Amino acid sequence: MSDTNKKTAAAETTATKAPAVKPEAKPEPVMYVGPTIKGVATYGTVYTTIPTQAKEIRANAPQFLNLFVPVREYGAADEMIRSQKGYVYEAYKEAWKLREKKEA
Repeated sequence: MSDTNKKTAAAETTATKAPAVKPEAKPEPVMYVGPTIKGVATYGTVYTTIPTQAKEIRANAPQFLNLFVPVREYGAADEMIRSQKGYVYEAYKEAWKLREKKEA
């Protein structure tokens, strides 16, 4: 069999195979890296899903949900907070204001 025929046969075989079915992606656990807000979220807690109370806060604080980061990204998020730079730090400041309002 020539090289051209081999390539054509391989292409036909590949084209007729059914595409692989990807398993449904499981939601990745997230860690809350913002200040503790009673009844909403606790610093350092790992959640399988973002709490409903946190999602409700989004209306008044659009950046708030940026404080729920995949566990594997905790180091980068912590660095943003410590260096006071980046989108996580902006969300942290927003959450701190919410915490102060809630405590008042």
